[in-house]
Amino acid sequence: MAKDIFRTPLAEVRWAHLITPRHQLDKSKPKAWTADLLLANSDEKAQSFLLAMEDQFIALHGSRKRRAEKGFPWKADKEKPSEITVVRFKVPQFQRRDGSLSDGPRIVDAKKQPWDGAAIGNGSKVVVAFDIYDWDGENGCGMTFQPRAVQVVEFVPYEQVDPTDGFEEVEGYTTAGSGAGDWNTGAADDGEELF
Repeated sequence: MAKDIFRTPLAEVRWAHLITPRHQLDKSKPKAWTADLLLANSDEKAQSFLLAMEDQFIALHGSRKRRAEKGFPWKADKEKPSEITVVRFKVPQFQRRDGSLSDGPRIVDAKKQPWDGAAIGNGSKVVVAFDIYDWDGENGCGMTFQPRAVQVVEFVPYEQVDPTDGFEEVEGYTTAGSGAGDWNTGAADDGEELF
């Protein structure tokens, strides 16, 4: 039976690893596609969404089961706890019986055209379509939101900072036009061996 697909309200995304899966903190676990969605606590649609997800928890586990400490895939933002709720999405990569690896979430642009593969930077605004994986463990039960598709409505490119940007060009050694081993030019001109 197919799982229900839910959709988030349009919101800002942070730490989106949706193009290629990333290693998890626990290296024994498989790589995963992940993203954090930032929901404004003042946004009525965002609050309605979270209430609906609490209802889904009860529908999946019942009202009497104990929720694990991390049973809800959302929490207050560390920097702005009274303003933002962070919703975590994660789906692990797995190996199929034929040896191939599972695909990540399908990504489309605002016009539902296939994504061009560009890394999605912090501040991009997206809608996430996801299903819910419900789990039960020793310390209680919970649910994980697994992203199945993402629509990028406002795109902010991911920019990696070049650590050499702070350097100035100065006089000195350059690799331009030099061959390997040029670091020792002229040291053994008189025919004696260096070592």
